[in-house]
Amino acid sequence: MISISLPIMDHIRYGTVGVLHRVIDAKELISPSISPIRFGKTGHVMLIDHRGIVMSCPILPTGVRLSDAQLIPLVTPLQPGWVSAPSDGHGGQSTSLIGFAPVPEISRATSSDLGTGSWHTFVWEASDELFAPIRHFLTWMAVFSLIAVGLITSLGYLAAHRIVMPVRRLQAAAQLIGRGELRQPIDIQTGDELQDLADELNRMNRQLVAAFAGLTDQVAIKTQQVESLLHSTDQILDAVPTPIIMVDQAEQVQYINRVGRNSFQAILDSTKSIPLFDILPVDPAVREHLRKEFRCARSGEDITTASGVEDTAAVNRARDPLAPVMETADPHNRQEIQIGPRRYHYQWFHLAGRNQGEDRIGLVFRDTTDESRLQDQLIQAEKSGSLGTLTAGIGHELNNPLFGILGLGEAIGEEANLDRVRIYARDILQHGRRMAAIIRDFTGVTTRETLDQWQPVHLERELDQAIATLTGSMDASGLAFQRTYAGDTCVLALPDQLRQAFTNLLMNAIQAMKGRGSLRLSTSLTDTSVVTTIVDSGPGIPKQHLSKIFDPFFTTKGQGEGSGLGLTVARRIIKKFGGDIRIESQEGSGTSCIVTLPTIPLLPPTQEASCTESTSRSTPQPSPSS
Repeated sequence: MISISLPIMDHIRYGTVGVLHRVIDAKELISPSISPIRFGKTGHVMLIDHRGIVMSCPILPTGVRLSDAQLIPLVTPLQPGWVSAPSDGHGGQSTSLIGFAPVPEISRATSSDLGTGSWHTFVWEASDELFAPIRHFLTWMAVFSLIAVGLITSLGYLAAHRIVMPVRRLQAAAQLIGRGELRQPIDIQTGDELQDLADELNRMNRQLVAAFAGLTDQVAIKTQQVESLLHSTDQILDAVPTPIIMVDQAEQVQYINRVGRNSFQAILDSTKSIPLFDILPVDPAVREHLRKEFRCARSGEDITTASGVEDTAAVNRARDPLAPVMETADPHNRQEIQIGPRRYHYQWFHLAGRNQGEDRIGLVFRDTTDESRLQDQLIQAEKSGSLGTLTAGIGHELNNPLFGILGLGEAIGEEANLDRVRIYARDILQHGRRMAAIIRDFTGVTTRETLDQWQPVHLERELDQAIATLTGSMDASGLAFQRTYAGDTCVLALPDQLRQAFTNLLMNAIQAMKGRGSLRLSTSLTDTSVVTTIVDSGPGIPKQHLSKIFDPFFTTKGQGEGSGLGLTVARRIIKKFGGDIRIESQEGSGTSCIVTLPTIPLLPPTQEASCTESTSRSTPQPSPSS
């Protein structure tokens, strides 16, 4: 209710004569100006004052105070807003969401103080109705979620049935194809790329089966060929007349051919291997040496023989182990062992494993027992032959001076001139000295050389003396001598021996020409040496004999015609005096003998005279009658 009171004043407005008081129903007063607001079933707007008295409400009567006093300060602030209240203001005790806002125009019309006479709107709706859209939304969300889960489950099942299971089948089929065990075609009827992939795998499997079938046939053929080759190799190795043993890295025998089994009394069992040294009955020292060689051959190191180191390349290089090899000149370098009464030469070789197989070491033997016995017999025969050749050679070398002595002796018997007899006697003495020197060279006696002193010798004079000695003891009518000398050259030597060397060289040349032909002699000087060249017009020396002409007892003449020592002695003498000698020859074009000796500086006149006198005293002169 609204009470309105007005004072009644007198006509001069000085005193109050009465009061006009009227009570108005607020609802009736306000209702024409206010339209109720409702929404939903329970939602509406109330108009209350600051004390919580309802001014207008579709549900509560006007003038009623809100039932919950705690709610009033929550909904009557001077700012609009929302609040979660413990009651709904209509007698309900459930938590409610209430909206509120002040109405300042009405508040100012009814009171000048907004804080004590303010009006407010109060908006409320039942919680069930307020949250019904949310519950409805959540319900639909739940329904849609269930539907989505169902769809996802259906799609998963479909995917498992149409994708995963075919993929697993394809995976299993691929593994079977990889092992070559796929016997049935892949049956996938999906009508998509998986079916196309299955068809491609089936086609690939058919092609692989066809290829493997051909490959299996080829493998069978190759296996037969390998077996045949192994059989042929065994037959070939069994036919080889030398023992062959193959050993693995642990010294176990893997193979031994028939000759090896017969030689070493070995029986190779395929079920077990035999140690190498159970087959080779050798003493411990030889066994340890063979083990060292085996380890060296296995690791590729140098193989140490009884006297040194053998080249590793000879063991590791690829070659036929049965092919003969050049034997070394030194018998101690040969790898030989004694097994029982037989003696064997052996050779290691390395055989690389194929297809990552284990390397093997081969051992080849060659029985040298009969060969050694035959070689000993041959050496004895050569010694006997050499002795005969030496005897004949001594006689041949002594013949020339001996014939000279005989001729001079006959001349002395018929000569009455004592001066001529003295000359003949001096020549006989020189021939005797030459015979003694020849015997000394043949027998190797060198005691005299320790007493003799080297002296300056005129090389060209000694060469002429050697020619004079030879022409005085043979028929030289068919010989033509051509001399081209560089001068009177001195060398340091022993006159007798230097003359003997020249005599042997000239004798070989004259015998090669059979006493008829042209013999050219020349000397030339270099910085420190003199070169003497003797060229004959003989038939030359065959090429195959050039490397042997300086070997002792080597001769191309018949028995009794030469000892094979002439060039050997000449070479030894020339080398003793610091020189060198070489032979150049072509068959049919003659032979050149080139002697190089070191020269000595020019001599003072006194030594020159001494050299000339010494040479003249030591040089035999041919007799006038020879």
